Amino acid sequence: MSDHQLDSRVLENVRLAAGCGAAPAMLLVVALASARPASVAEGVTLVARLSERIQELHVATPCPHQRLAELEPELQSEPELARMRLDVGDHELRGRLLFGELLGQKSFLQVAALAIAGVELSAADAELLGHEGVLTQLADVRIWPLAVTRRVSAGGGSLVEAVTAGLATLCTSQMAVTPVAGFMRFLAAVEHEIGRGAALEPLLRERLASGERVLGIGRPLLGVDERVPPKLALAERYGRACGRSMLLAREIDRVVHDLKGLRVNSAGYQGALLRDLGFSPEPAAAFCLLYFMVPVLAHAVF
Repeated sequence: MSDHQLDSRVLENVRLAAGCGAAPAMLLVVALASARPASVAEGVTLVARLSERIQELHVATPCPHQRLAELEPELQSEPELARMRLDVGDHELRGRLLFGELLGQKSFLQVAALAIAGVELSAADAELLGHEGVLTQLADVRIWPLAVTRRVSAGGGSLVEAVTAGLATLCTSQMAVTPVAGFMRFLAAVEHEIGRGAALEPLLRERLASGERVLGIGRPLLGVDERVPPKLALAERYGRACGRSMLLAREIDRVVHDLKGLRVNSAGYQGALLRDLGFSPEPAAAFCLLYFMVPVLAHAVF
């Protein structure tokens, strides 16, 4: 992609953010997220190149949502996740009327799973995932993303600035939701190899000997994951302990413990559970972000 094409894409997204009344710092976040620089230097160069135009957009768009009507023709050619149905006084979500078919009939987590992943959860499975959310409320400020959130807020940062900083620190390969998706992909790869005749122990021995770090296995900074026993007990209680992915995760746990003293951690088992419920990796990670938002929000306003 040429610099001109990249700049056009970045500025269009910044224009939309400015139209929503986003603050200058958040416009820079949008610009960098749109460009996805490979290095800090590349990001700084982009911001320097576009700073005047970003400032012009910030000044020139005082009216929130002024481009909503202009966007409609542009988006009509794309598959719709949802749309406002003002003709019937409702909103449509994946072909279902929000007020007429979902409100009062489905729980929040059932609707969240439908919206994010297109997965229809039973009431019992949604209840299980609600308990999993409680299990995830680890709010100790010594957890680095929460420390960042707290410090930005304590330094006078607004709610959006503190939350954005916390999420930027949280959504990494070391933390939170990325290992959930990583372990799901690992399960798929292991299943594929077993389907071709490979035995689990030699397969894992080879993967570990290569130095590969498997997301969802081990917990280098804190040791044994204290969330795993109650997580497995919940799965047992709700009849979800014997799903194909959960059973494979237990076998992987046994083998990697014998080989390296490692254990499948909470994120790994969460990925296995969600895989058995019909989630694919990216939607599963996005769904789990609902859980991790609560500690970030708590520290942003503490």
